[in-house]
Amino acid sequence: MAVLPVTSFKDDSWHSLGNELWVTVVRSLGVQRLARQGRISSTGTRDSTLELLFGDSGWVQHKENGILYCFDATKCMFSSGNISEKLRMAKLDCRNEIVVDLFAGVGYFVLPFLIKAGAKLVYACEWNPNALFALRHNISVNGVRNRCIILEGDNRITAPKGVADRVCLGLLPSSEISWCTAVRALRPEGGVLHVHGNVKDTEEDSWLENLTRSIKTFVLNEGYIWNVTIEHLERVKWYAPHIRHLVADVRCTSM
Repeated sequence: MAVLPVTSFKDDSWHSLGNELWVTVVRSLGVQRLARQGRISSTGTRDSTLELLFGDSGWVQHKENGILYCFDATKCMFSSGNISEKLRMAKLDCRNEIVVDLFAGVGYFVLPFLIKAGAKLVYACEWNPNALFALRHNISVNGVRNRCIILEGDNRITAPKGVADRVCLGLLPSSEISWCTAVRALRPEGGVLHVHGNVKDTEEDSWLENLTRSIKTFVLNEGYIWNVTIEHLERVKWYAPHIRHLVADVRCTSM
């Protein structure tokens, strides 16, 4: 499948050519299917708005770092710009660790945690039916179904409590709605939170301060006595002019 930019062939002058236009483009590119990029919907389920222009299916296979991702590109989002963060998670040593992914999607981070980082078990929370279908397929085709528990629905209701060594919060533009849920998911001894967010380049310090302050408040509310520190800040990519996709690794340890 070839994917065109969102503005491609939008001028009215192209419409008169009808389906013949797409046949010509497909032949020129040497592909069987053609789609036009859309913008990720602002709904809570983050649906794709990719428009299929030629072909009968949006189901695609994408191999990355030895991991096979399968999904319907017209229904599920997939960001190739996050590959550096997926590689970073893949390089972690998660043997004997239990991981909770609060925004699992089609398995963007679930699969690297299981296949490359060697996590003992991953709880995958997701509420988009299309992403859930792809996620179930992906853990099966990659041979890790026996180490993944899928929890369907709102993670603020479904996420496990007191079990995680590590929690992934990979939602943009902000994962703040589930910061409290992430703290509750950690073991009584603490653990690590990987907190994603889109942040203006002039507001990184204030974002980190708010994150630390909020996590400390949630920790106290849960009755824990933990030291909360920012262990690492990863600048994943530019999301828009002056707005960066950041990931803060927050370490919570018993005092």
